[in-house]
Amino acid sequence: MLSKKELEIQVLCEEFYKAISQFQSVITFNKKVDVKNIEAAISMLERDYPEIFWLDGYSVRYNNDFAEVTFKIINNYKADALKKMSAAMYQKVKAIVKTANKPTAYDKILTVHDYLVAHTVYDKPKTAGRSLRHTAYGCLVEGKAVCEGYSRAFQLLMKPLKIECGMCSGIAKKEKHGWNYVKLGLNYYWIDVTWDDPVYQKKSSGFEKWTQHNYFLINDEMLFRTRKLDKDNPFVPSCRSVKDNYFVKNKLFFKDYKFSEIDKLLTAHVKDGRIEMMFQSKRDLQNAVKDLFDKKNFWNAKIFESKNGRKGGSVNYQTDEDLYILRIMFKINA
Repeated sequence: MLSKKELEIQVLCEEFYKAISQFQSVITFNKKVDVKNIEAAISMLERDYPEIFWLDGYSVRYNNDFAEVTFKIINNYKADALKKMSAAMYQKVKAIVKTANKPTAYDKILTVHDYLVAHTVYDKPKTAGRSLRHTAYGCLVEGKAVCEGYSRAFQLLMKPLKIECGMCSGIAKKEKHGWNYVKLGLNYYWIDVTWDDPVYQKKSSGFEKWTQHNYFLINDEMLFRTRKLDKDNPFVPSCRSVKDNYFVKNKLFFKDYKFSEIDKLLTAHVKDGRIEMMFQSKRDLQNAVKDLFDKKNFWNAKIFESKNGRKGGSVNYQTDEDLYILRIMFKINA
């Protein structure tokens, strides 16, 4: 049950949302309003309503029987422009949700994740301050975003799919970063769409065209190998399960390294020319690389067998030292 203060904050947030949804930038209260409650309500608004993409700060005037909140609008857009932009964003949301209307929640989440990775370019603004790159609009309509934009877009798309989703922030590899959590069944999971976008891959390596799922439905232990949470996150779920993790669900997760398991994967995916797997420990990942490539055991796989000896080919591999993932791309000589 909400306390009196929590209820007041929630009501304030709803009033802000109602007014801002009508593209009002000045909201007046002809009564005494606690400024701290205003701050908390706006924080709630920014957290829970990613569709409100145009806010860029605010100021408050108040006395004992009056309060006025003036919102700064990103890029000084006028109401008419914002209406058109909002309509364009919702049109995009509708189209994506239609493609993501799958039988299971897992497949809905996977479809949205893969869409955002395929249709968004990580694009850091050249100037400081908030821009459309930080918003769901920037991600969905312009196809350009930073981590906050990816996360807000993902959160927005989960709403019509009726999947509980939120955003958390922290420091990841010495930089500010934002990502999402989702609830699937009874379990919460972390998901980082931004870091699954292979923006740092060398072009023509082949790996830049490979949709990654390193951070798709991972648990606390996996996530916190690479980041620390900000202390002011209002809700941090406990993510303990790996039941629906991409690699676990697709039987690509190995507790230890065995050449026989890799051999089976290569045979099963010989037409694809690529395989991937996640190991339980960094040591097993290192053992796999050492055995397959340093010792060249990779070429002893069944796919290279022939009546006239062993076929050769080409191979390229990539590792993720944080998530203990190995990706292999290969070709077999004719």
